[in-house]
Amino acid sequence: MRSYLIELMTFFTGNLPSSAGITKNSETAGRIRASQIAALTNVTPLMMLANIVNAGVVLLFIQNDPYAEYLPIWGIALCFFSALGIYKWQKVRDRKSYSASMRAQKKFLQSAALFGLIWAFIPMVYYPHSGPGTQVLVIAIAGGMMGGGAMSLCSIPKAMLIWLLSMGAGCAIGLAIAGKPSDYGLLALLVCFIIMLLHSGRSLALNYLNNLISAFSLEEKNDTISVLLKDFSENTSDWLWQSDEYGTLIHGQEGFETYLGTIPQCFCVTGKKETADFVKIKGANMIKKYWSNREAFMDVQVNAFVDGKIRWISIAGKPLYDVKDNFIGFRGVASDITDKKEAEERIAYLAHNDALTGLVNRTHFSRSITEHINSKDEKGLWAVMFLDLDGFKLVNDSKGHAAGDQLLEIVAKRIKSLCTDNDVVARLGGDEFAILCRSANSIQALTTFAEKLINAIKQPYQLVSDHSVSGISTSIGIALGDHGAASEESLLHNADLALYRAKHEGKATHRFFDLEMDQLERERRLLEQDLREALSKDQLSVSFQPLVSAETKKTEGFEALVRWNHPERGIISPTEFIPIAERMGLITEIGHKVLCEACYHAASWPAHLFVSVNLSPQQFINSRIVKCVTEALTTTGLEAHRLELEVTEGLLIENTENVTNVLKELKEIGVSIALDDFGTGYSSLSYLLKFPFDKLKIDRSFLMAIETDEMAKNVFAAIAKLGNILELKITAEGVETKEQVKVLESYDCTQFQGFLFGRPLTIEDMPAFLMQEHNCTNDVDTQTDDESKMLA
Repeated sequence: MRSYLIELMTFFTGNLPSSAGITKNSETAGRIRASQIAALTNVTPLMMLANIVNAGVVLLFIQNDPYAEYLPIWGIALCFFSALGIYKWQKVRDRKSYSASMRAQKKFLQSAALFGLIWAFIPMVYYPHSGPGTQVLVIAIAGGMMGGGAMSLCSIPKAMLIWLLSMGAGCAIGLAIAGKPSDYGLLALLVCFIIMLLHSGRSLALNYLNNLISAFSLEEKNDTISVLLKDFSENTSDWLWQSDEYGTLIHGQEGFETYLGTIPQCFCVTGKKETADFVKIKGANMIKKYWSNREAFMDVQVNAFVDGKIRWISIAGKPLYDVKDNFIGFRGVASDITDKKEAEERIAYLAHNDALTGLVNRTHFSRSITEHINSKDEKGLWAVMFLDLDGFKLVNDSKGHAAGDQLLEIVAKRIKSLCTDNDVVARLGGDEFAILCRSANSIQALTTFAEKLINAIKQPYQLVSDHSVSGISTSIGIALGDHGAASEESLLHNADLALYRAKHEGKATHRFFDLEMDQLERERRLLEQDLREALSKDQLSVSFQPLVSAETKKTEGFEALVRWNHPERGIISPTEFIPIAERMGLITEIGHKVLCEACYHAASWPAHLFVSVNLSPQQFINSRIVKCVTEALTTTGLEAHRLELEVTEGLLIENTENVTNVLKELKEIGVSIALDDFGTGYSSLSYLLKFPFDKLKIDRSFLMAIETDEMAKNVFAAIAKLGNILELKITAEGVETKEQVKVLESYDCTQFQGFLFGRPLTIEDMPAFLMQEHNCTNDVDTQTDDESKMLA
């Protein structure tokens, strides 16, 4: 009972019944409130009239009772507010509102409270002090007003609740003041009466609400259907047609004339009333066949050439017969399916061709190879060629994807112009192309053809966007076909291996596949497996190579270098396994390991020493490098200014804005940023302005020629001077001889790094080295060239 009463009160105190599932600020809630107000407005005159009549009864029969002198004031007040209610109703009765706010509904709640309190005055004041006759009258009037008011106000549940509570409170107070046992019994009956009214009101309110929601839903569906029908009638390309027994159209001529440019009048085969118009329409003979057999048909597609374009019509029809079973013609539906046919043709085209260049795609190319292998025609020398553009990514990143697309289109045309009609040219994706040379006179002919392709592609490009592009080249891998031994998969694999060799050996060249490449590929795959195992078994270690001051020749820090001591192959060079790790996506894991281990060991070094760690471009892809660096510093306790991060120029041409933001975040942490291998790669001076570098590391390739090559000296001097102007530290890498040191001392270098000053040290060697550094000065002059070479 208690839970029921709580549920009942929750229903009446809510803005809308919770069972309706409507939020108070929704459009539907506003429409419901407007409908509730309209329903209550419609019964307002009747309620006001009932108030006035009942007031007259009270004034007529309660005259000689105590406190009767207050009745005229009470009656005047009730009649005044009732008249005011009728006046307001006259002002708003013709007003239609689509939606109403909770504020608008609040006025009716206030009115319910006002009238409830006015009527509560009668039982509260006159019942306790009147005789039995007056008490019966009071109870009758109060009960009638409570019941009638509750039913009238049920469209707004909260107003009904306020009305019943107001009057119920007055009645309860009157009965309690009277104080007789029978009055307490009446009080219990009053409570039951109010609960029954609330229960009945709840049922009526829910029915009313559900009816409103159903009406709104039906209205919305009707509106939607109306919109859809209107849209269909305005945009559909379908129409009904009907013909007589001779094939002459008697309905739907406009549709045929609009889409086919003519009115077909030749469905039949009798020749009667036949015209030549339908002869222009391809596919009409199929309809004539169904016509002659009096058969229903569906989706017969016909087409005609209209205004320089082929238009397609789908026609469906069935024969018509009169009550005497006489054939009287056909009736059906026709629709314009030109767009659908064009889309199907486009899809069919794209299934075999590249959308950008018009060349065949990988699927078609693979099928062409298989068909050529399986063909029984006499075959001479033939081959599959893979082409990959060198320098295309730089164009795409610097000039935009639109310029890159234009470049690919021109490349496709140049390749196509050098091929014969017997060749199959494909774009495999990105900047990769392929050629199936189905006939070649000799190996020399293929070589000459490859050289022509390389020469044609390296010519400058003038794009539509007024961009002039040069520096594009191609690497080509060639796999010879061997009927009876080769398969499509093996040929593509071999051509890819040959392409990999061409790119690895300098680009802008071509290579033929040989068995050695396959052996190298198998070894590379084994190395990939071993590298995964090395990571899982923690076989990678970190060594530290000293960086010394150019002025004092004392060690200022160490560069962390990853090393792999393979259990069977021994030491594997980083130049061999780092590219594999980058290709496999393992470089991020390796880089994080080196970073954490380097910070851990550096934290135990003397405070004046720093550690330098190389970062791979892949570590910047998801921008987690900032978090990784922060965690490494926090976990190991290494001060941020003692950590130096090295990046290469290759990183800077990819997503420049993002890389700049990440480098700035790293600088804000307090670490130093060094540009490694400066002087190789792209070496754009704009990088020095865009990025917050602290140091330039000049590549060892300059030092190898600095002793004898005057040009190398001048370039090195220019770089060193530029770095000093920009207040950047300069580190010379690969210092191996004292002669190099003598030359470098004439420039403004900051640091030296190379075998002359120390080879990479293992973790175990570091304590002894640091102790030696602490006890004595690093005297470079005591070392000999032979010792340096031995260290190397």
